[in-house]
Amino acid sequence: MPSFQNIPVLIVDDRPENLVSLQELLRDLELDLVQAHSGNEALRQALHHDFALVLLDVQMPEMDGFETAELLRRNPKTRHFPIIFVTAGLREERHLFKGYEAGAVDYLMKPIEPEILRSKVRVFCELYRQRRELERVSLELERKHEELKLKHEELAQQNRKLQDTYQELEEETAQRLLAVEELRHKDQIMLHQGRMAAMGEMLNNIAHQWRQPLNVLGLKIQELGLSYDLEELTPEQLHRNINKVMEILRHMSQTIDDFQNFTAPDKEKCRFSGKEVVEKTLSLIGESFRAKGVVVSAESCDEVTIFGYPNEYRQVLLNILMNAKDALAERHTEGARIVVRLWREGERSLLTVTDNAGGIADEIMDRVFDAYFTTKDLGKGTGLGLFMSKVIIEKNMGGRLSVHNVPEGAEFRIEV
Repeated sequence: MPSFQNIPVLIVDDRPENLVSLQELLRDLELDLVQAHSGNEALRQALHHDFALVLLDVQMPEMDGFETAELLRRNPKTRHFPIIFVTAGLREERHLFKGYEAGAVDYLMKPIEPEILRSKVRVFCELYRQRRELERVSLELERKHEELKLKHEELAQQNRKLQDTYQELEEETAQRLLAVEELRHKDQIMLHQGRMAAMGEMLNNIAHQWRQPLNVLGLKIQELGLSYDLEELTPEQLHRNINKVMEILRHMSQTIDDFQNFTAPDKEKCRFSGKEVVEKTLSLIGESFRAKGVVVSAESCDEVTIFGYPNEYRQVLLNILMNAKDALAERHTEGARIVVRLWREGERSLLTVTDNAGGIADEIMDRVFDAYFTTKDLGKGTGLGLFMSKVIIEKNMGGRLSVHNVPEGAEFRIEV
């Protein structure tokens, strides 16, 4: 039998032997039973306890059970107490209706059937326990709500700082472009410039990545606040919304970690997971690509270990993806898509990026990896991305980067 230890229940009867009988019948439930010998005493006790249930005798001198129940119902502090009338003689329908009008939720007829009594008491004690838990959760919600508001303000401030950083990087990138024009024969400067441009793209992608989560955070906070104000909040709804908010915060934090990893220079070659590089890169750019109407996906990406510079490899993949996206946008391709595949052949890893933008014209196919060569309008491209990618893969990592046309578009191939 479940224990309801210390849950307060008020038993009211003018006859002491009836109180003793009720107390004995309910002993196994381990309740905190409070006795009252009259209606007036019951009202006094009600002011000092939050009762889970009132077992109220109907026929008492001075103030009967109906009057007592009516007075309990009028008091805002006690009106929520569930009342079960206990009676021996008032079985007529009019008496039953009178009891319900006075605020009763049920009747028990004497002689009392012990199991029926305990069953009814258990129901109301369980409801009491749930109500107290909901009150506790509501207080916890209020605290969490304030914490979430502060977190939301902090995230909004960080987003503004990120936008400012992006603007600063754009200005710095423009200045470095002038230096590259003057010193185009120096590969290192061109590589650095390409990296700065990639960082700008990454920041733009992060801005896209954060916009939707910030909107969702705002909606979740408003939803919790509204449900709390309407007293409709349930523990399940609270935990579901808190879990969702924490999931969003972890996702946004991971985005910053990924950006920091991307911008960190590789000091030496190491073994890294090609599949992880693909997944993290697609995660960072996915939102901005979808905003441009481009679907990018990874198909048949095997778990392949690559020896080289992971951040530079990721930068090459990003450059190729950005070029594919720009080609799809410039040609207004319907059903624009990019597919990334990764697998191993013998001792080498192979990664392909395939689009459906219509392919590369034959007359420029041999020039796409040349420094400063671009088909984009003035100011929309540096012509360094693919050149830098070629240097990274072939000079720095001892691999091969190539491109050829396929039926619907172009396919870049990285072998390391």
